[in-house]
Amino acid sequence: MTSNNNIPENDRDLRLSKAYDQIVSGRIEPTQIDDPLFKLLQDAKAYQQESNRSIAVRDKDEARKSIFDQINSTEQNDANPGSATIYSLSRRKWIWAAAAVALILFTSIFLLRQTTQIEPTLIADAGESITTVELQDGSNVTLRPNSQLYQNEISDQQISYSLSGEALFEVSHNPNREFQVETAEGRVRVLGTTFNLSERNSETSVYLIEGRVAFETLDLNQSVTLSPGEGATIQDMKLSESFRFEETNVTSWTQNRLTFSERPAGSIADELEFHFGIEIEMGESMRSEILGGSITLEDREQSLNDLEVVLGGTFVQIDENRYRFQQQQ
Repeated sequence: MTSNNNIPENDRDLRLSKAYDQIVSGRIEPTQIDDPLFKLLQDAKAYQQESNRSIAVRDKDEARKSIFDQINSTEQNDANPGSATIYSLSRRKWIWAAAAVALILFTSIFLLRQTTQIEPTLIADAGESITTVELQDGSNVTLRPNSQLYQNEISDQQISYSLSGEALFEVSHNPNREFQVETAEGRVRVLGTTFNLSERNSETSVYLIEGRVAFETLDLNQSVTLSPGEGATIQDMKLSESFRFEETNVTSWTQNRLTFSERPAGSIADELEFHFGIEIEMGESMRSEILGGSITLEDREQSLNDLEVVLGGTFVQIDENRYRFQQQQ
């Protein structure tokens, strides 16, 4: 019996085998494969997530054995009954077997990767003071008080973090690896730059100081590319248009000062609430007062004293971390 080694390029088994090799090598994503079998695997993954069952990867050995048993069984049925038979695999059947085994391994890897959630690792918590941390790629992050930085993923192509609060990022330039920072609303993608990122009250704002960044909503439906001196905000998954800003007004907190110009008093009170981890009660009419100047962030009481002098009133302490502003009569 002669074997045909000239397998057509459109042979399904051959195409699946090649597709698996591309997935393993990272050249393509599983979603790029247009084949009903892979669609079936994705449906199975969705079912697995709903039923919250663990995936028994160990069963792949039994499945592989079953495949080869079936192949040899086919060869045996083709032989004359009652005679001794030596089993071998033709080139075509070797490719079929390799594709089948590859699909079993792919199923295990694909489903495990898609259903396993990697928990972010807390790498820095600023607590009550400004904290600077150097990342393993040489980048520096200055965290504002009451802010946390988490590590999501590090690979040769990408390094990803999550931020809760506010921080100034000075990212080391690396054209071969993308640097990402996520918040609850958006994501910043850079190769090497300096930017200030804040996240609180369902709002994320980025202020670019050097370099170039892409700022996008987590659903990837909206994005903007910023140049130095430009900022943008995401609130309730809506991306604002870019705007200009003064660097001193954005980064002065790194020097334990709050500098502002033409800013509502309510916004300044919000800054003090976040920086010191306190609550401030203030009437709407007073919150709308427009102020300019600078106050210290070294000490909570001093900061409140500086602000009350400008506003012409007093911050009355209600309990340990709560204040109410009372205007002078």
